[in-house]
Amino acid sequence: MRKSLILTGLLCLCVQLAAAKMYEQVVLYPSVDQHGDSIILSGKVSVPLNKSPQGIILLSHFTIGADKEAPSRCQLYEQKQLGEDFILIMPDYIGYGVTADRFPPYLHGALTAQNCVDMLPSALLILDSLQVGIALDSLYVMGFSQGGAAALWTLKHLEEHYADRYYVKCCFCGSGPYDVAATYDVGAETNKAALPMSVPLLVMGTSEAYDLNLARGYFFTRRMNKLFDPLIASKRYKILNLYLRMPQHRLDYWLNPVARDKNQPETRRLYEGLMRSSIVHFPIDDSSVGADTICPDWTPQTPLYVFHSYKDEIVPFVNAEHLQRCMPELPNITYDFGDFGGHLQSAYTFIQHVKEKLIP
Repeated sequence: MRKSLILTGLLCLCVQLAAAKMYEQVVLYPSVDQHGDSIILSGKVSVPLNKSPQGIILLSHFTIGADKEAPSRCQLYEQKQLGEDFILIMPDYIGYGVTADRFPPYLHGALTAQNCVDMLPSALLILDSLQVGIALDSLYVMGFSQGGAAALWTLKHLEEHYADRYYVKCCFCGSGPYDVAATYDVGAETNKAALPMSVPLLVMGTSEAYDLNLARGYFFTRRMNKLFDPLIASKRYKILNLYLRMPQHRLDYWLNPVARDKNQPETRRLYEGLMRSSIVHFPIDDSSVGADTICPDWTPQTPLYVFHSYKDEIVPFVNAEHLQRCMPELPNITYDFGDFGGHLQSAYTFIQHVKEKLIP
């Protein structure tokens, strides 16, 4: 299908889907992959049917459990909550939707930002064809979990490269892994991962993102290597989560001890990749690896709202602490930290907080 689109010069495919109070169209659009090669990606545009939209939200999705949960394949919770009032532009990440045959370059922030921004022109063409009158100064950026980090990377990309084309009114970041390397550190120190699928996805996704060619046999135990192709490569993550909860989330059940030892050369290569995926980084131990603090070379000019729960068991609160340490609270930066429960519970709270700010 992609070859046919390229040959005919068609850059987007619009398919009307059924929705109670929203009009939805699936979009195919041109972008680039981690190698800089041209690629066709997918996503979805959602438009309110019964009222004038209050703005446009460029939404980055959380880590999904299967391809069927990609924005182009289903209706996300954020869409159900905000889609009656706002236009939502929802890209699929590489590895999902039309690129489901590829392994995702997981948490490659700069690439994800480029992919998300590249959807905007095709989405705006659809809005023009629907004669939806909406000002481009009513654009918001939003995401939770993986999407929270992606939203921050997207804001950075927009401000640095598209400031003269797109004006972002506010960026909403919920519980994002801004310091991916420190997140890995927390798992290594506690020997736990509350979301088991995140470990193999993070290791091999980082390898895919930066062409590290990391050896699965080095990082994973024999039992994990047996499960990798049928459950990870095929994106049946939820089944893996159920299976790996049996040993109470212990990392050493599926991750070899050397994979947590940054003195080992192969582990150091992984860790350097994790730092490349981190928009901020502060080491949480005394190791020489990552001793130099990484901070953004930009200060957001856009109003930024950062949400995180102290009790988040999947994306550790250290991510929010490190972001705040690097970007102290300014008039345009608001940190909303509190006891909002675990990761899933706090996701609903985050969306409600955003909804209250956008729809008084």
